[in-house]
Amino acid sequence: MGILPWILLVALGLTAGTAAGLLGIGGGMLVVPGLFYIFNLMEFPHDLVMHVAIATSMSVMVCTATSSILAHHSKGDVQWGVFWKILPGILFGVLLGSILDNTLSTDWLKIIFGLFLFVISLKLLLDFKPQPQSKTLPGLAIINAVGLGIGFKSGLLGVGGGAISVPFLIYCGLPMYEVVGTSSSFSLPISILGTLAFLLSPHRASFLPGFTGYIYWPALLLIAPFTILGAFWGTTLSHIISGEKLRTAFALFLLLISLNMLLF
Repeated sequence: MGILPWILLVALGLTAGTAAGLLGIGGGMLVVPGLFYIFNLMEFPHDLVMHVAIATSMSVMVCTATSSILAHHSKGDVQWGVFWKILPGILFGVLLGSILDNTLSTDWLKIIFGLFLFVISLKLLLDFKPQPQSKTLPGLAIINAVGLGIGFKSGLLGVGGGAISVPFLIYCGLPMYEVVGTSSSFSLPISILGTLAFLLSPHRASFLPGFTGYIYWPALLLIAPFTILGAFWGTTLSHIISGEKLRTAFALFLLLISLNMLLF
């Protein structure tokens, strides 16, 4: 096996970060399946592979979410009033999602993640864009119900909440720069609580070298800095390269990954 898995982990961090910066898409959509294939190459126990990939992706998100929230806050792009209202629902959802993650097998998690990627790829291919319907936020009960969905999906799959939070915030009539900044702010509590839940997992992965709970530290320490570097590159490239063709190519790539996870 040699050095190949470590090279692939670095490449995964760069690719996921670049895609996030270039297309505004959460890197977890690439990090989780990428780790799944790399951990299989490293011959991790089959019943641990998806759990470790999801947990390690969540821990990587702590680093990327911290840098993202600082950047958006400095520009005044975060609606903190919305953040505090939706936070209880998000935190409760993350706990529920991480608990369910612990009860499901690797095979079931692979199928669920494959379906998630399939839906996201179709959304990108069809260029689905929700339209603003309101200039005010809905009631607190609806906000927290949405937060519950955001947190649950993230806790279960180890990805950010943008697939739900961005359409919701657009629907509520926030300007796009506040949609992006506020949605990004949700990723920090999601990733912190999700990481703690996976760190404290009593699963036997804790007794393997390099593990705490479900989190594999060597992968985290390799991927996180290169994800941040890739995000910087992607943001720079977004002002040079046409995003539309890249979005279609990325959607097709996600579609291939999803079909591979579902069929093989």
